[in-house]
Amino acid sequence: MLAVPALWLASCDNQRDLNTVRSQPLPASVAIPSSQASPKGQAAMTWGDVLDKRPACDKTTWSQRENSDKTGSAGGKTTTVEYRCDLSTKETQALFTSQWAAWVERHQGRLADSEQFKQSLLDKKIHQQAQQTLPTARWVFEQLQASGDLAHYKALVKDSPAHHLRLDAVNAFFDSQEGRTYLTTTQATKKQVAEAQAALKAVTQVVTASGLATDTDNIDVCEAPVLFVLAVILTPEEVERGLTECEVGGQARHEADIVYAQSQIDVARVMLDKLKQPVSLVNATEVITWGVSAEGIPEVSTHTLELSVKEGETVRQVDKTMGVADSDLAAVLDGTVNRAHQDALVSTMGELVR
Repeated sequence: MLAVPALWLASCDNQRDLNTVRSQPLPASVAIPSSQASPKGQAAMTWGDVLDKRPACDKTTWSQRENSDKTGSAGGKTTTVEYRCDLSTKETQALFTSQWAAWVERHQGRLADSEQFKQSLLDKKIHQQAQQTLPTARWVFEQLQASGDLAHYKALVKDSPAHHLRLDAVNAFFDSQEGRTYLTTTQATKKQVAEAQAALKAVTQVVTASGLATDTDNIDVCEAPVLFVLAVILTPEEVERGLTECEVGGQARHEADIVYAQSQIDVARVMLDKLKQPVSLVNATEVITWGVSAEGIPEVSTHTLELSVKEGETVRQVDKTMGVADSDLAAVLDGTVNRAHQDALVSTMGELVR
């Protein structure tokens, strides 16, 4: 149902500035959707023509007030004209409710994940796994480093199409026609080709025998150390240093992880406590103001979303600036509750929660 505009005036006998704004032609730089366009063209349309007929509004009001300070070029008083649109209760209430429910679900998920992570740390599953894999990874490193196979492997893979691939994919590449061609064109002699193939085979056998996973996306050096050992960009000294740091700092890291997990639990619980308070949307109002100079020249000055929410018996209001650029005004002239309003509403809800 289209809203019926009402004129609220500071002075009943002075509507000049308000009518000036309402009758002002729309800016040529702001596009008007075809649904709002006039058969006479945009040049014939005014702010009043469009704003009084927006389907987005349950209620539209206009008002004006005379400013107390004399800011006109001739020393006269300026006027502020205000347009208010109470956005569709049906649409804003649906968005408010769905967004609130989504936040509750999100933080419940975060709480569950954080509690599970902390419990696994307390059970020392992750810590024990890291402590078990580190000695094995060091054994792999020392075996392959001593034989020279690790150096040959890294020289083979570095700068090749398999540079960023996991070990199984590296094997698949060099077992393909493309890989064999690459190998024969980059190695000077048949002996070097044989050495490269032998190094790849040796690395694969040792890593497979270790039981360490190379098909993981976990790139944490302390939890997936074999990937660190095989990283082609690292020197033996860098690998040695990284493994040592993990071994020495394992307990401290474990304790820090528990502290971090608890902090995430605390944050999730605080947010859930806030989100589970009785909260309801009172209304969402879009407000546009124009400053009218003493000479009667109007100019858009502010564009704001006012969100009123009831918390228990208390009504709180938070304002969100929406901007007065051409793109911002185009969203107004669109006539609907669109993405610009939705984004502003969600952002303002976030301010209320915080």
